[in-house]
Amino acid sequence: MKIRSLLKCKRLLSNNWNRYSSLKVLGIETSCDDTAVAVVTSDRVILSSERITERAIQRKQGGINPSVCAQQHRQNLPILIEKCLEDAGTSPKDLDAVAVTVTPGLVIALKEGIAAAISFARKHKLPLIPVHHMRAHALSILLVDDSVQFPFSTLLLSGGHALIAVAENAENFKLYGQSVGGSPGECIDKVARHLGDLESEFDGVHAGVAVETLASRSSEFGHQRYPISFPSVGKADMNFDQIKGSYLNLLDKLRRTEKEKVNVSDFCASLQNTVTRHIASKLHVFFDTLDSEKRLSKQLVVGGGVAANEYIFNAVSKLSSAYGVSTVKTPLSLCTDNAEMIAYTGILMHLNRSESIYWRSEDIPDTIYAHARTPIGPDASSEILNFPRRELVNSTIHGSGPIRFRNYDNFRKVTLCCNS
Repeated sequence: MKIRSLLKCKRLLSNNWNRYSSLKVLGIETSCDDTAVAVVTSDRVILSSERITERAIQRKQGGINPSVCAQQHRQNLPILIEKCLEDAGTSPKDLDAVAVTVTPGLVIALKEGIAAAISFARKHKLPLIPVHHMRAHALSILLVDDSVQFPFSTLLLSGGHALIAVAENAENFKLYGQSVGGSPGECIDKVARHLGDLESEFDGVHAGVAVETLASRSSEFGHQRYPISFPSVGKADMNFDQIKGSYLNLLDKLRRTEKEKVNVSDFCASLQNTVTRHIASKLHVFFDTLDSEKRLSKQLVVGGGVAANEYIFNAVSKLSSAYGVSTVKTPLSLCTDNAEMIAYTGILMHLNRSESIYWRSEDIPDTIYAHARTPIGPDASSEILNFPRRELVNSTIHGSGPIRFRNYDNFRKVTLCCNS
């Protein structure tokens, strides 16, 4: 009996140790042009992190070349994996799993990361964790901020994505709004490049940063100087291609017809304000819908490269405050594509005993399908109101004053209803 009791205690201690001891996961990210590898623990310690991006090659080629990216991933991954393990003071046998991005992204680029992860996991008999890139972006805040708790709302804004969702746990998200055309980052970038006047002063500076800097130098009402028609898209969905097209057309028209040169600072301010108002108007209807049903989370996590724009973030923060929601910004280092977020998402999935994980190395397939597009979660846009209960006063998006709302007049309400 004593022996059985001792064995039972040993099993319990072993189970508890396995459950609560710190996990150590290798993360691999190759969804686009960044080759990234990191080793992270469940104690939220980044033991090592490496990333390579060939910007000089991209500038020569006029943008991202998927096949070149794949070749660079293939060449760089073995070097970065070895360096990360060395910097972390870790050997493969000390790892608990390998996590890798499988979707969404450039398929040819994703395949290189997946192949490297499969090979490494099989060789060292480690579990393999397939990770959703956008979920990892939303969850990366948990790596640095323990005040954020599930469920929380998330607004992801980048050069490739724009979406509004609710994270219920590490793997379950509900998608309430997304861009049906383009992204805020790509919109700002393309219009800025079309301006042309940015090249001399802002050589080598990201176009989005240049626009924000120039907009800060605009005249008092510069953000209203170059207005366009607002995108016509319903509920919480967005369309940045419409904004981009309208501003490109406006710029061409101004250059053909105006005697005076386009005021670049005012033009940038108008572009930035329009993009911001579009985002805010969609976040408003999302907040209003969930608030009307008493299920609005009191935390909003904002991530993605565009979140670094202070003008946009301040507007989002003001709107959130009007609904009693606190806004948490993901650190810039975690807003770009990185392997830390992939490793930590893998850790969260591991702790949850996710069914998506290949727990035994012998069960790992020869390949895992890479997908260019996969929703962050099931589409819940049908739950969103056709129009919010109150109208957002767009002019209050700008400046430091509080957000204001007003009741719809009957004509405006009917017009919105008919256009939705």
